[in-house]
Amino acid sequence: MQVFKFQKNTANIHSSVVTIGNFDGIHLGHHALISTAVQEAKTRGCVSALVTFDPHPQEIVHSKKSVSRISTSVHQLRLLEKIGLDELHVIQFTKELSQMPPEEFALQFLIKCFDLAKLVIGYDFRFGKYRAGDFKLLETLSQKYNFSLEEVAPVQEKGQTVSSTLIRELIQEYRFAEIPSYLGRDFSIYGEIVHGEQRGQKLGFPTANIQPGITLALPNGVYVSKIKLAEKTHFGVTNVGKRPTFGENSVTVETFIFDFEKVIYGKYLEVIPLFQLRPEKKFSGIEDLQNQIKQDIEAARNYLDEHDLLTALSSS
Repeated sequence: MQVFKFQKNTANIHSSVVTIGNFDGIHLGHHALISTAVQEAKTRGCVSALVTFDPHPQEIVHSKKSVSRISTSVHQLRLLEKIGLDELHVIQFTKELSQMPPEEFALQFLIKCFDLAKLVIGYDFRFGKYRAGDFKLLETLSQKYNFSLEEVAPVQEKGQTVSSTLIRELIQEYRFAEIPSYLGRDFSIYGEIVHGEQRGQKLGFPTANIQPGITLALPNGVYVSKIKLAEKTHFGVTNVGKRPTFGENSVTVETFIFDFEKVIYGKYLEVIPLFQLRPEKKFSGIEDLQNQIKQDIEAARNYLDEHDLLTALSSS
């Protein structure tokens, strides 16, 4: 999959089937929409392309409000590649762009940017100033500029419409077991293992650290976690937060992997939270923190034993 930053004059334009949106999490509804575009492109012998925005439009429209995310950027790319998408086009979203009339937006970012064979949109897609652009406007433009248009219906699961909002609510309520019904997989945090401050090593509990680079939908705290690394599954304890004991400001995902001693910097780790042990808190000193980590590890092992997860892992 090729990734492009949007340019007004795109060279070597190919006939394309295009979809557009934010697609946080690539849940079952997103998957249905993107898969429709990918399959349609294959049928027509076209390129499949997805147009998205960075930062999230709501962070510009409501400038003091950060949007919590289900997936990291690197995870989004991995999931899109799995679906079979050919191209990802990223538009830098600005205040000026939020004020653009809908027809002008469609012309500049869709019709003039692509040799548009077909546009595939979600049932709730809106665009342009005041989000006034809708299916009816695109239908008029499709007749004028000779491209096909398809609106994909919402996906329903367990009597509910699958949406990023629903999944964020489940994450924030720690209802992790319910999420796969809507997300199509376990909720997880995926990213590259980076060098930290080596504090875990000094405390006697070395951790594999991910810098998510986004505002996570997952509340800060300490979790029992399942870990996927190089096709193997492990268990451990994960701290999500700003490490207030040490006065940090950025959120880091730190995972102590049980019975594991390999050096894995630069590898990609997937952390699946199973249960929140406690919220994040500030400790009075290193000794208090060490004692709490020991208690967290014991509580995590007890949770895994009670749910027969370690037994299931050893027998697989």
